[in-house]
Amino acid sequence: MADTETMFGVVRVLTCAIWLAAALFKIFHFQGFADMLAKFNQPMPKAMAAGVVAIELVGVILVLANMAVWAVALVWIAFIIYGTWVEHRRVILPDGSIDRAEYIHVFKNISLIGGLVALMVLDPNKPEWLVNWLGF
Repeated sequence: MADTETMFGVVRVLTCAIWLAAALFKIFHFQGFADMLAKFNQPMPKAMAAGVVAIELVGVILVLANMAVWAVALVWIAFIIYGTWVEHRRVILPDGSIDRAEYIHVFKNISLIGGLVALMVLDPNKPEWLVNWLGF
């Protein structure tokens, strides 16, 4: 059975996969991403798009380097909550049916948050206040 340090490394790498893929897609489709943000009435969509890419890429670098993992996880959780509200909250369509794709995105994001909480729990460098807040 793997030790906690090994598992923490595996969880860090696996967690970074989706963030790196998302950042690369946004970089290579930057204008389309900015246009989508504008469609959702986000302020300064190009600046916001750049900020999103930075949050994703800097987070990946920090997590892979095992630096401030707990803090990146908190930022990513906040990002997921905001992004889910902005982009995926329209689960119920006007006719009362469920938009399957949005429904799946919402629950995928909830699962990501669960993984990020696990990342914080496994991080041996998390501050004492976070240990008390998480309860372990």
